[in-house]
Amino acid sequence: MKLHKDIEQKSEAWFSLRREYPLSASNATAIITAGVGLETLCWTAIAERRSSKVVEHYSNEHTERGIELEPQAITIYELETGSEVEEVGFITNNKISDVGGVSPDGIISKDGMVEVKCPDDVKFLKLLAEFNETGKITIEKGYYRQMQMQMMFAERKWNDYVVFNPNFSPNIIIQRVEPDKEVVEKLKIGLAVGEQIIIKIEKKLCLKK
Repeated sequence: MKLHKDIEQKSEAWFSLRREYPLSASNATAIITAGVGLETLCWTAIAERRSSKVVEHYSNEHTERGIELEPQAITIYELETGSEVEEVGFITNNKISDVGGVSPDGIISKDGMVEVKCPDDVKFLKLLAEFNETGKITIEKGYYRQMQMQMMFAERKWNDYVVFNPNFSPNIIIQRVEPDKEVVEKLKIGLAVGEQIIIKIEKKLCLKK
């Protein structure tokens, strides 16, 4: 496992590293289903590697909101839990995959990590109501798979799912997620399939008549 602590997320160096390791945790659903979505992901990754065109990195109001609020969420999380969150740009692990990597929102000591989401008012209020009623919240399948892949690459025992919205009190919900063997095995299979797809595409592109 390698922690790329000197790489700032969203920087050109980070995007370059993501092109080298294109099967990232944000694409965990495409990886785990190992179907058309994974094949498209692999073709897109190779096109970005080989094209001379400067790749435009799009964002929307939801991603911009997350970028803006994440530092505040991390600070409140640290106060609530007494944990110290360390930033890390990217994590690779050649024991898991030569073409995959993850970008968690932070790592904690030697066993933990954290993933932050900053939903809008309505979504947060629904989660808060669910938490008040049941003591837990439903994590969207894509986020759950993302967190499983993060733990797998980072070799961590737990990942705290942090939901934050500064417009409410309480403004933070924390739910711990631990490794799910079934999901992890499916992710490993998907990563292996993706690596073979990339190898096959590269071989086709290297053929000369």
